[in-house]
Amino acid sequence: MAIITSDTYLDGGTARTAGEVWTCNGGILTIRTDTRWHANSPASMTGTLGSVTISATLGGGYYIDATNVRWLAITGGSGTATIGDTISQGGVSGYFLGYWASLTSAPSATIGATGFIKLREVTGGAFSAGALTFSGSGAATAAGADVTGWIEVVQDQATAITVPRLGKFQTRGDWFYLDNTTGAANQQIQIPTDGSATAYVPAVWIETSSGSNVYEIYPAIYAAAMITTNLGTDARSKFVCMETNGNIRIGHNGTTSVGYVPSSGCKVRIPNILGRQCATGTRATNAIPNAIVGTRPDFTTTSAGAIDMEYFMNDWYMYFLQPYQVRAYHMATFERFLLSEVATALDIDDCGVGHSASYDVRAFNATSCFAGGTVQNSKFQRVSSGSSDHSFELLYSSGITVSNVYSGIITFARSTGMSFQSTQCSDITYSNCYSYNQAIQFTTSFDCTVNDCDHCDRYVGTTNTTGIYAVYILASSDNILVDGVTFGYQGTIANVHPYLGIFNVGQSSNIKLRNVGTRTTALSGGSANSPAYIYVSAGNNNTVKLQRIYMTPTRTGVISTLNSDKNMTYEHVYGDMGDTMVLASLNSVAKNCGGTTSVTGQASVYGTHFWDAFTSDTVGRVTLPMNEQTTETTSLVTIVAGTPKFTSAGQLTMQSVNDEIIIEQSYFVKGCTALTNTAPIVSGTNVTYVSGPDWGNHDIYYQIDTGSGYGGTWKDLTAANLSGETISASTGFKLKYRIVCDTASTTNAITYIRITTNSTLASQTDNLYPLETVTVSVTAKDAITFVAIENARVFLEADTGGALPAEESVTTITRSGSTASVAHTAHGMSAGQKVVIRGAVEYEYNGAFVISNVTTNAYDYTLTGTPTTPATGTITATALIMTGVTNASGVYSESLEISGDQPVFGKIRRASTGTKYQTGTIVGTITSTGLDNTTLLIPDE
Repeated sequence: MAIITSDTYLDGGTARTAGEVWTCNGGILTIRTDTRWHANSPASMTGTLGSVTISATLGGGYYIDATNVRWLAITGGSGTATIGDTISQGGVSGYFLGYWASLTSAPSATIGATGFIKLREVTGGAFSAGALTFSGSGAATAAGADVTGWIEVVQDQATAITVPRLGKFQTRGDWFYLDNTTGAANQQIQIPTDGSATAYVPAVWIETSSGSNVYEIYPAIYAAAMITTNLGTDARSKFVCMETNGNIRIGHNGTTSVGYVPSSGCKVRIPNILGRQCATGTRATNAIPNAIVGTRPDFTTTSAGAIDMEYFMNDWYMYFLQPYQVRAYHMATFERFLLSEVATALDIDDCGVGHSASYDVRAFNATSCFAGGTVQNSKFQRVSSGSSDHSFELLYSSGITVSNVYSGIITFARSTGMSFQSTQCSDITYSNCYSYNQAIQFTTSFDCTVNDCDHCDRYVGTTNTTGIYAVYILASSDNILVDGVTFGYQGTIANVHPYLGIFNVGQSSNIKLRNVGTRTTALSGGSANSPAYIYVSAGNNNTVKLQRIYMTPTRTGVISTLNSDKNMTYEHVYGDMGDTMVLASLNSVAKNCGGTTSVTGQASVYGTHFWDAFTSDTVGRVTLPMNEQTTETTSLVTIVAGTPKFTSAGQLTMQSVNDEIIIEQSYFVKGCTALTNTAPIVSGTNVTYVSGPDWGNHDIYYQIDTGSGYGGTWKDLTAANLSGETISASTGFKLKYRIVCDTASTTNAITYIRITTNSTLASQTDNLYPLETVTVSVTAKDAITFVAIENARVFLEADTGGALPAEESVTTITRSGSTASVAHTAHGMSAGQKVVIRGAVEYEYNGAFVISNVTTNAYDYTLTGTPTTPATGTITATALIMTGVTNASGVYSESLEISGDQPVFGKIRRASTGTKYQTGTIVGTITSTGLDNTTLLIPDE
């Protein structure tokens, strides 16, 4: 047993014993060599470590340092050297650790003809090809430059590393290069074994292409799991087969070709610290990772220890309970990486989990981690499937950002375990993650976000009829945003879409689902077993909003809704144009969606009134179902006279003469270029069109608001009148209908009123409803007295880093009359927004202007004067967020449309009335909650 009170090297001069137990009473144990082979190691390669305990009161540490170890290929070797001899070449010298004939051999002091010399450190530069000088006996010639070497650290099984708050477990190292890929299946690559017949490898890192210097983790899995039932050969199957002798196979399991084969010439590397385990009776031989995880070397961190790992590949038990810190970079282990009650922010980057056997365990779990943090650029995938057996799980945690993480369940058939599961979590963000053979699921979670994540339905083959969705949001989850979903490794692998649909939402509120595909490039639903729907409700939802979601084909329909849902909004949701959309939820609206619209009444639907859809690139429909109003929609329905009644079966009944009702639309219909000269469709009983306003036993009139109000004049609902209206695709229009009973009948009933519109593809793509509308507020105060400043001028512009242009170069500006036309690629602005033009030599082009006639790459504005056309100079355009003067409370605010976080920059000053002030600077970011800025102004007089 060793007790250290000062910093101590394992090879620092004291003879060590096999399985030595360490107590660090204020000292740090540093390991910079192989534990089995160094100047003070016990004989017969038995130099392993027992338990390491850092004092809770005195502190200390356990530090594995492989930053200096070097590996030198030699030829012409002979003689016997001693560990600690100096090897030199000119001004370069190194500390001799030993000779290895190969990566699989045990070390020796006797130098063979060819092989490798390991150096604890090298000073004075780097060795090069040529003769080496030994301070003792021995001789060799360097075959080339020395490179990063490796060390093997072996712990006895059933030992614990105890790390308290005053201590730290830390590893530092580098990458060890193994080989280049051949581009052929069944290539075997050897990992160092130190002569042990047993050595397991959890992962290797392989270049994405030859010379790219960008690497991707390839987790290793045991041969019985790396089979064609589970995996294929495309990019979904970036695994290697783990042999028991330190070999890995690429694209093969030893019997059959399986797994992805990288192209030829890609470098393969691993972290250069190898953490191994052994049984106490056979310390010279590595043991397989024990099936009883507590028998693997593990950590005791319940006294808030700090864990800080870099370049550490191991087969230990990575479970950290109640630590103060967990930081892991470039780390790989077997089966699981488990964290619980970590006191500080997680910091996990470029880590992976391999599999030595089939275990019923999460590949990654963070429980009760409330300090947040990041998990990124990692692969956590499990082999076995089972009920609620998740692969990547966050439980009772908050503030964690997960990005570019791959997770899934390798075994098929699947069960109810999820690839990514968040349960009772808050403020969780998944960005650019990859989900395999299962889904992303939120259960009773809050304030969470999914950005641009990818779904692959299987690791091998194509989608079958075992149904799942890509994303589930369930069990009283609230305020969840899903922004961007792709299929098939971002569209590179076909027919791996979810069979049931993209989204399944149940018993949840304030859900936003958006930005899937585009109108011109829809997300592909595949050529076989296409998704049934885009969205399916599991019921009992409140306030779900789908925006800009385009997927085709669909197997059944666009959406599946229930009348236990309320406050549903669908904006620009497109499946197949032939799909019939049915809104069965309460207080719901569909705007500019794709598909046909039903004229069949829905039972027990309330508060769902006008909605519209396009049936093609050129034709649309605006539909009014006759559903009874709710408290929230009372203002849209006015009973003028008599006793009009709704049946709760989707019909309006007006049985007495002069029964009269007015129903108004709540929103402007965009994307339409005209109302067609096509007879409206009125469905129901006693509704056959006669003439003028007369529809059977009913007179129906309309008014239209094209942006300047309704005007007050009722018109007969006829094709001729409708087609005579002038509408704008960008501003849109609203309708309201006045219905009067002109012939009494107990069978009178109206189910739907539907009119037809004209459109173009450009009109549909260029006139989108905003993703968010928020309030931006600026308050001016005197910097000395803190009194509000009235009549201060606010000028706030877009800054770089958001969707809106900030000092972007424009292609051209031309003029025709008083209209300036700007060619500005992908500007991201909408009609009615303002732009600031600068840099034109012809000054009339410069200034702040309201834009119109907006397309994806162009817009117009009105200018004064007749400058030369085209404009010359270095011209830029910046979106103007808002401009105006503060009120008596020192506040100027506007409601604005945003599509994401938008940085802003601006000025504020009062220089014309009362006390003058120096110009103040406004800097901030508009988020989904808006922006509330207070700027203090310094008097200028």
